[in-house]
Amino acid sequence: MLAATTITGWAILTPEDFHQFSKALIAASVFAANLQFARGTDYFESAEGLQPLIHTWTLGVEEQFYLMFPLLLMGASRWRKDAMLVLVTLLGLASFALALWLAPRWPVAAFYLLPTRMWELMLGAACALLPKAPRKNGWLATTGLCLILAGLWLIGPETPAPGPLFLLPTLGTALIILFAQSGTGVARLLGWRLLVLLGMISFGTYLWHQPVLFFLHYVWFGPLPMIVTVAGIFAALALGTASWRWLEEPVRRRRALARPARLVLACSAALIVPLAAGGAGYLTVLLPRSGAEAQRLAGLRPPNASAQVIVQDRRPLSFVLYGDSHAAQYFDAATARFGTGALLSNPGCLSAGAVSNRLSGDPEGAACRGLAARLTELVAERQVRTVIWAQRWERMLYADGSDAPLGTTFGKGGTHLVQAMAGLADTLPPQTRVIIVGNSPTAWAAGPLLEHGWLRCRAWRNVDCPDSYPAARAEGREVSAMLSAFAARDPRFTYVDAQAPLCPDGRCLLRQHGQLNYWDGSHMTTPAAARVMATIGSELLRP
Repeated sequence: MLAATTITGWAILTPEDFHQFSKALIAASVFAANLQFARGTDYFESAEGLQPLIHTWTLGVEEQFYLMFPLLLMGASRWRKDAMLVLVTLLGLASFALALWLAPRWPVAAFYLLPTRMWELMLGAACALLPKAPRKNGWLATTGLCLILAGLWLIGPETPAPGPLFLLPTLGTALIILFAQSGTGVARLLGWRLLVLLGMISFGTYLWHQPVLFFLHYVWFGPLPMIVTVAGIFAALALGTASWRWLEEPVRRRRALARPARLVLACSAALIVPLAAGGAGYLTVLLPRSGAEAQRLAGLRPPNASAQVIVQDRRPLSFVLYGDSHAAQYFDAATARFGTGALLSNPGCLSAGAVSNRLSGDPEGAACRGLAARLTELVAERQVRTVIWAQRWERMLYADGSDAPLGTTFGKGGTHLVQAMAGLADTLPPQTRVIIVGNSPTAWAAGPLLEHGWLRCRAWRNVDCPDSYPAARAEGREVSAMLSAFAARDPRFTYVDAQAPLCPDGRCLLRQHGQLNYWDGSHMTTPAAARVMATIGSELLRP
């Protein structure tokens, strides 16, 4: 599955998605996918690149359990063999309590990590450790089936996971395991031949269904036609059957790889190959098939696009580039044009001293709100004469200290923004120039087709991707006009229009002079950033 998914991913994924896929591939190859996904998704990551292997998180939890649980049982048996059931029960209850406590506080970790999912496995272990007394009980078996059906009905996408409702399918399964013995109605129902066959191929089908359905969705814009979805389900069932017939059964029945040494060698090779491919993809040594077109169009992510703070020690700084990731997108181009500079940014953050777009309870709130003070300190310490302030300017603002909502920057919050910007300029040394770079037009403004950029749009097989869109739809036009007027009133500020070089003749270009202007849905490529930086007069950065 990993090998086939890697080949398919190489054939159809964009460079950005293949890079993220490679991280998931590395993690899945060492049964640590749950640890990778529990870290969450950073600002730049496209969730699509992780999706083909997202289901392997369960294999990570299982493998970690299989490594830990035998050691636990060995320790317990050396102490008191009759204590194992008590130990398993206590650990299961502790794990469930931890899950309930952690889910509202850190839902991603609660969902993916072994300590908060171990209670489900411990429930199965408890079933195995219970005394082997006669257990045939049709009523309890039926109750178990009803609990599973209730779980299917009540658990939805918004249900906290794991949470109390997940007791329904897990306890229901335990009741069936314990009491649905031969002769009960539930045993006859679940013994239906079709269900038995589905059960036999269930593991392989589980492995294959996610990549099959993901890749079908990846190449089709909009809802997938029903006939294609059904074909994908049957393809997953066919692949699951093939896996069971030619991989699982021969190994399980010792018809293949019967010798332990051969089994270890085959398993190691099967995992080392995708592990190596994942490493090569993550390091960009291996690019997907679309990588050649991305390179030709200069559409790969710029080297410092994900950087937050870059400060060269003991070197004169021509400028400080300040803002969010829309500031970081200019750093390489600004350095090429103006010489050594510094970057001070925080993804998704607008920090103007007295106001910001982050609430105090936001995990990133403190770092964002402290950015303005760091700017003041750096400019004074390094005697920098020019600050280039670039942002995605369309934000909701809150007052620092009180979290009072002030409105959007393109609405009533605009007045608070320019007042705060003037106040921040007051904290800088006299004669400091502040160059405001207006809002990037972005690819997003072209509509849903360009949500993840032009290269991603090209991966869809059922649409034609636009090369431009009307300049009237460019993002941030209202707030940019307000910032331009503000700079005209305050001599400490100079306004630079990011839209002008990218939107000539009333059209915002996604491809310009044979190169892409955006490497994703929002952020500029190096050539596009260079076009904007070229509009800044070099005299503004002279001492």
